[in-house]
Amino acid sequence: MLNSIQCIMASSPKVSIVWKYFAKVNPKITKCKVCQQEMRFYGSTTGMRHHLERKHPYVVAMAGDTLSASHADVVLAYPVADSESSNTAPSTSSAVPLPRVLPLVGGGDQNMGAVTEAILSCITRDMLSLSIVDGVGFKELLHVLKPTYQIPSMKYFEDLLRTKYMSGRTKLKTLIQDKETVALSCYTVVGATSEALVIMVHLVSSEHSVQSYILSVSEIGEPDDRSAEDILQLVLDNLSEYDIDEGMISAVVHDDSKEMAEAMDLLKQAMNCDPMKCMGVLLNECISSAFVFPDIDGTIIAARSIASYFKPGTPAAAELEKHAGQQYSIVQEDLTHHWTSIFEMCVSLAKQQQFISAAIEVLKKDDEVKDVCLNLTDQQWETIHAIVKVLMPLARAVNVLAQEKFVSVSSLRAILRSMEKKLEVEDDDPASMRKLKETIHASMKESFQLEALLEKPTTSTIAAALDPRHRTLKYHTPEQQRQMRNSLGHIVESQRQQTEPEEMEDAAPPTKRRKSGMTDLLGSDSEDSDDESKQHNRVETEIQAYTHEKVMSKEIDPLEWWHQNESRYPILASAARGYLCIPCTAALPRDAFTKNQSTIKSDSPEPNPDLVECLVFLNHNKKL
Repeated sequence: MLNSIQCIMASSPKVSIVWKYFAKVNPKITKCKVCQQEMRFYGSTTGMRHHLERKHPYVVAMAGDTLSASHADVVLAYPVADSESSNTAPSTSSAVPLPRVLPLVGGGDQNMGAVTEAILSCITRDMLSLSIVDGVGFKELLHVLKPTYQIPSMKYFEDLLRTKYMSGRTKLKTLIQDKETVALSCYTVVGATSEALVIMVHLVSSEHSVQSYILSVSEIGEPDDRSAEDILQLVLDNLSEYDIDEGMISAVVHDDSKEMAEAMDLLKQAMNCDPMKCMGVLLNECISSAFVFPDIDGTIIAARSIASYFKPGTPAAAELEKHAGQQYSIVQEDLTHHWTSIFEMCVSLAKQQQFISAAIEVLKKDDEVKDVCLNLTDQQWETIHAIVKVLMPLARAVNVLAQEKFVSVSSLRAILRSMEKKLEVEDDDPASMRKLKETIHASMKESFQLEALLEKPTTSTIAAALDPRHRTLKYHTPEQQRQMRNSLGHIVESQRQQTEPEEMEDAAPPTKRRKSGMTDLLGSDSEDSDDESKQHNRVETEIQAYTHEKVMSKEIDPLEWWHQNESRYPILASAARGYLCIPCTAALPRDAFTKNQSTIKSDSPEPNPDLVECLVFLNHNKKL
């Protein structure tokens, strides 16, 4: 998904009507002319537009179509026969927000409107620039496919894009409000000239699976130009827009930038939610920590030189192909310095070591070839092979994780334990392998706080206890298991107002006793205590029965299991929905565990930063 987020800043951005209601105090601060509130300015009008939508809906209504389709309700309609109205959407003049009807123009029949809809769908799914509709080649293609189709202007498609965006936001808000608990993730992506903050929400759908949606993509400038308070305000603004209240958020997973970590600590105080660092980020830090030793670092630097020297299309690559024959493969370069990229480079070098060495020797004797790359020393080649052997099982593990649509934090301890076993030092390990394994393992113990995961209840531990696949907590001692289940009991009891099941209709009525007037007026402490005791016993009964369930396959779907067994464990089932939707990565797994984790393409086709969020929102949130 990161590769599809095309955040780029326009060299000459369009002037937005939003500026009619805002004034610049200085290059970094704007002030609302309606309420005099000052806001941080990050280079786009998205935040100001959202402010008007939230605080001054009457201004939005009076502004009509020119204010980014900002009505609370949006209706898409088929089509308008009058071709004179095909390039502009109707505006509203009432001061009261009304549903806006934006026709799908393109001709006088419904089929033409469907073509217009298909064009917009193509733009959002493939992240194309809206300017494509003004392209000569695109118009010629449409004329061949549909000669009678009258293509609307780019301005019309821009209005239609914003209309769909606002409609999607309304649908997502309704979806979120139907949930008791959701999880969030926040991370930054790097564009050509600036960075953007991506905020996602994760929830359990009506189909009993975790669905992830983008709430917003907001420009935040460079690290030196922003603070933790700036990020916090952006997050709080989004929570306010979607009516996500305190108590709804089970956890927030985030990346590792300093200001992000500080912002999440502030969010914990404001919203009482648990901040967690992204597993993909932490794993990269742990493995990269082993590359700082001078001998390993020197080997990687030399390996990068060889990989660059043998890049495709060079005389060196042609010579290597002669020697390798059918065993030839392109030498992978390390372009991102992410551990997966370094690993792939080392694998491609190790596979062709003898052919690379032979090619270098031939090239040294060729007078026409200048600046022949130096070969690696024997010790360096040994280090390359050690890196491959140590990281191979870890790379296979993250490759499996990257194929998943969602990896719950409930599996975090099991995943880390599996990696720990692969890092165990063996007697016949050479010194280079031993150093790599010991360094990575020690870094993992510190970064992931592995001992704390065993000794005290954490969000991931409670999630594991609520995951039928990991409910036995087999990596804990019997005493630790008991403590974790006690903690689980306290947590689900605190949610009893939302999860308390209905009393059975045929349950025997309690025995009535005559009350004194004062008891009737003030209530009875014993009755309150009895209610709390009954609730506690109900929770304990569910936990005991759940604990003694038969051993389950690791292939089962935990949320589907809870759906099938909710009648038996109503309280635990509700708690499980809140914890099993917490991801172990901030970005989607395919991005978080790969070398593309924190980068996005810098050649975005869309030059208008105000439209980037619309494109990304619709591209990712297709299910809406």
